[in-house]
Amino acid sequence: MKYVLCFLPHDRLDALLETLEDRHVHGLSLSESRGFGQEHDPHHPDHRAHPGVDLVRHLRAEIVCRANEVEDILQCFYQALHTGGRGDGKVFVIDVEDALRIKTGERGEAALGPRPAKT
Repeated sequence: MKYVLCFLPHDRLDALLETLEDRHVHGLSLSESRGFGQEHDPHHPDHRAHPGVDLVRHLRAEIVCRANEVEDILQCFYQALHTGGRGDGKVFVIDVEDALRIKTGERGEAALGPRPAKT
C-alpha cells in the first residue's frame, strides 16, 4: 500500500477532483496547509515583502491506495495540476505498512475497501 501526499494550489482543486473522478479514484482527504518553498522568490505571485518567513496557503491532498494504483494517481495529479509555472505543487509517495478499518476490523489492503472497477 502507498500513501500519496500532494501540496497543491487552491485554484487547481476542481481540476484535480474532476480528473480523479474521471479515473474512478476512490478516497481522498483534503485539508488546508501553509508553508514555503520556492515562493520566496520575489517574482512568485504569492510573494509578500515583509520580514520573516512567508507562509503561503496551499491545500494538502492525501490518498492511501494499493501499490498498483500509484502510477494512475500520479498521472491524475500531473494532468490536473501541471501548468509549467511556479507553485504547481509537489507529490510524495510513501510506503504504508498496515491499515485498519475500524468499522469491520479488516487489515491491510482489505481495509481500503473493494478494488475500484476498471472502465
